[in-house]
Parts: sequence; structure tokens; C-alpha cells
Amino acid sequence: MNEERRGDIEIIPPGKEREDDFAASRIWVSSGSGEVRLIRLGPFQSMLLGLGLMTLVGLGLFFLSGLFLILVPAAALLGAGAWVANRLGLGPFRRLR
Repeated sequence: MNEERRGDIEIIPPGKEREDDFAASRIWVSSGSGEVRLIRLGPFQSMLLGLGLMTLVGLGLFFLSGLFLILVPAAALLGAGAWVANRLGLGPFRRLR
């Protein structure tokens, strides 16, 4: 009879974590005392984290589009000024006669 050992049962007390148990649903949390703990996120916490990240991305796009709306008229004014300067024969791009 050949008995194979399946593995030992390991009971991990609360507060003790195995070092090789890194699940994908854990994030780093620092308590400020130099100790880093991994915690599991529940469904509600995952939704809140996703909502917060989407809010940050949305605000970034909102402010970047606002900056774009400010730069478009500024570029149009510079272009109009260059066109007027060209029509008046001023500026570095006039033709040599």
C-alpha cells in the first residue's frame, strides 16, 4: 500500500498572515507605524474604489478639456495676428523682392 501525503492543514490565527498568500483582491494599507498590511476588499469597497478612480479620471479629463478650450482661442488669435502681419508685409516670412 502506497499512501501519499496530501498536505498538512495549517490553521492561521487572526492577525497572522502567510507571506506567500498574495491574492489579487488585496491592496496595501499602511497604518503609519511602518507596518504594512494586506486586506481583502469586499464588493462594496471595490465599487467605492472603482468609483473614486473613475471620478479622478473624469475630473482630469474635465480640467484638461477646459485647458483645451482656453488654448484654442489663444492659438486662433496668434494665427490671426500672423495672417495680418503677413498681409501687411511684416514678419520674418515675407517674400524677398
